[in-house]
Amino acid sequence: MLPTEVIFVYYVLVFVLGTFIGSFLNLISDRVLTGETFVRGRSHCDHCKKTLEPKNLVPVLSFLIQGGKCDKCKTKLSWYYPASEMLTGVLFIYAAFLSTIFLSPTPKNLVSFLFLIGVFCFFTIMLLTDAKEFIIPDKVVFAAIAFVMVFLILTYSFDIVSLYLKFSHDSFGAYLIKSGYWTSQVFAVLKAFGLIIMSSFAIAGFFLFLVLITRGRGMGAGDIKLGFLLGLVNGFPLNIIAIFLGFVLGAVYSLFLIVFRKTTIKDTIAFGPFLILGSLICLLYGSIILNWYIHLL
Repeated sequence: MLPTEVIFVYYVLVFVLGTFIGSFLNLISDRVLTGETFVRGRSHCDHCKKTLEPKNLVPVLSFLIQGGKCDKCKTKLSWYYPASEMLTGVLFIYAAFLSTIFLSPTPKNLVSFLFLIGVFCFFTIMLLTDAKEFIIPDKVVFAAIAFVMVFLILTYSFDIVSLYLKFSHDSFGAYLIKSGYWTSQVFAVLKAFGLIIMSSFAIAGFFLFLVLITRGRGMGAGDIKLGFLLGLVNGFPLNIIAIFLGFVLGAVYSLFLIVFRKTTIKDTIAFGPFLILGSLICLLYGSIILNWYIHLL
């Protein structure tokens, strides 16, 4: 195990890396909405279109030093810039914490860390687009679904192959293979994978039902695809808890706005961020919540 001081430094470095990537993710969220490419073209001010210099691209600090205004035209900048940078930095720390990469730097934890970073980057883009324009772009959510699906398939395949190789190099293991134990383990893995897929489709179907009965006023088509994605990310049965948490958080926020007369019961809110927040909470506390609920029964 690494010394506490070293782990702290690593967390700081991960946060800083996250803020830089967060700035790029905010750029992607903007250009996905406008149809611009984010592969080419330098960052520029949305108002005066002047190309930003390196001094304008330091996460959070540039925003603070410039007083929240464009260095060229002095137009007030959106708070989305520092917010997305800080958010991504925090999510990168969260990914490191969940994967325990700094406590136990094994190849498995490294893969878990990189996977979570990828998922959280997709989450950040979708959270930003939904918060800005009430849109969860298909190209983003479908790319995220493909990313998670490939990871799940490779992970389950690796587990099956690793188990077979472990058994095949041992006389007792060879007996277990012949006796059908390895086959039963393969079916168990396939069953777990199947439950994840089926529960994800069930969540998406439930959201589709809500969209149809509310005629799109309660949530949009993007939430259906996001629900499927969250089903894959959290896995069964924690994906059910993640969705439930998202509904609770969204309801509490809506009630807060209504009580303080910031909105009315007829107004809509971006629901995607609450679903994502529910998923993030469930990644850490999902098992605890599930066990607590089971003991209540």
